[in-house]
Formats: sequence, structure tokens, C-alpha cells
Amino acid sequence: MGMSNSVANEITPMKDGIPSSYDVKPSVDLSDDNLVRRFSRPLRVPQDVSYEFTHDVGLLHQYYLLREEMFSAVWGLKNFSGKEDAYDSQSHIVIARKNLQCIGGGRLTISTPEDPRMLPMEKDDLILKDLFPELDLHETAYGEFSRMAILPEFRSGHILPEISHRFIKKAIAQGVEYVFIMAPIPLARNYRQVAQMFGIRVNICQDITVPQRDEYEGIQMVISVMDLSLHARNFKASRQETGVLRQKDAIAG
Repeated sequence: MGMSNSVANEITPMKDGIPSSYDVKPSVDLSDDNLVRRFSRPLRVPQDVSYEFTHDVGLLHQYYLLREEMFSAVWGLKNFSGKEDAYDSQSHIVIARKNLQCIGGGRLTISTPEDPRMLPMEKDDLILKDLFPELDLHETAYGEFSRMAILPEFRSGHILPEISHRFIKKAIAQGVEYVFIMAPIPLARNYRQVAQMFGIRVNICQDITVPQRDEYEGIQMVISVMDLSLHARNFKASRQETGVLRQKDAIAG
């Protein structure tokens, strides 16, 4: 499905030979094996950093404190609350940790046709299904990456790519076709750069005016859209084909 909204075309140059843009072509190998290779490819990261989707109360408590500290320090938000909210229990939360210390984290919230829900960025003044009618979100699984927070001393390293790496894998495995991100423009560009490391296309929708809210405290936000549709559909088709083959093998055996 094409996106009718115009998007920002400016690309911030990337380092270490990472491509500055990426267009998904039908000829791209989207087989299950290729997806596994692409999204399982490890980055060069410190060996003592672990990543996991978790329900551990202690790690989650550290993550909530970290995101409150970071949003206040980085964005200068005086009234922001990083405490556990209603969306946390409905989301997949990934933690980066060194031993038992949480050094970063974020969450993925998903809405599906079978289990529809409003995502964290949505309120009466911003409904994604209305903003992006061409994506047919009533019939599509979609999600939001939010509440990303990383300790300052790890912010310039591989923590953000590794967390994003796991979010992308999780989203594809869950059949999510589009992921939305709300962030100030500089952060939106950073997130787009990271997605490009994994061959994922992200559009920054600067033509869409994000309503000002008290919690933004004057910071102008933009919505970005990560297009996982081809990957998610191909992954689902590959899984179904694998299931049929296994069933045939079982009958033959």
C-alpha cells in the first residue's frame, strides 16, 4: 500500500558505510531464511551487555526510573512522568542490562484487528486510522515504539541499534506491518538512521501537524512510519508454507 502523505526527504549522512536511504524492491529476498539472517545478524557490542524482553519487576522498576530521568534530562521535560502506566502492561518491553543494572530500554505496543487498542500516542486529537486511511489500519496489525531511554554513557554506542534490532524482529514475528514513532525531528532522524542499518524504510511525516500537548512542554513532535509490510507478510507466508511442509512430512512418515 502506498502512502499518500508527503514525507521529509532530507537524510542525515551516516557513518561507517551505512547507506543513507533504502527502498524496498519486490526483487529483494524476503524469504524466511533471509529474514532470519538479516535480523539475527549480531552487531559488535560489549559482551557484558544483555538484552531481553522481560516481566522482571526489578528490571522494569529500574527502566521506569531511567526513562523518567532521561526524558527530563534530555528533553528538559519538567512534568514528565516515567512511572509505570496503563500501556506498559499491554506492551513488549525490552531491557538492555549490564549484570543486574538496567542501562536502557523501550517498549513496543501492538494493535491488531483481533485485539484493537489505542496506542500510547493516540488520543481524541490524534487517531492513526484517521490520519493514515491508505494503510487500512482497521484490517492491519500495527504498533508503536515508545519510551526509549538509554543511560548517557551508552547513548553513542550500539545500545540503540541493538534494542531497535530486537523490536523489529519482534514486530515482524507478531505480523506488524507498520510501526509508528512520535519524537522530535532530531530523534526521528536518528531512529530512521538506525532502521536503515537493517534495510528498513522509515518516513518522517512532517506534513502531519502533531497537536501540542501539555506533556510536550512546547517541543514540536513529528510522527514517523516504519514500513514492515513486505517483511511481515513474507514472514507469515513462509511460516505457513513451513507448516504445510511439516504436515505433509508427518503424513508421509
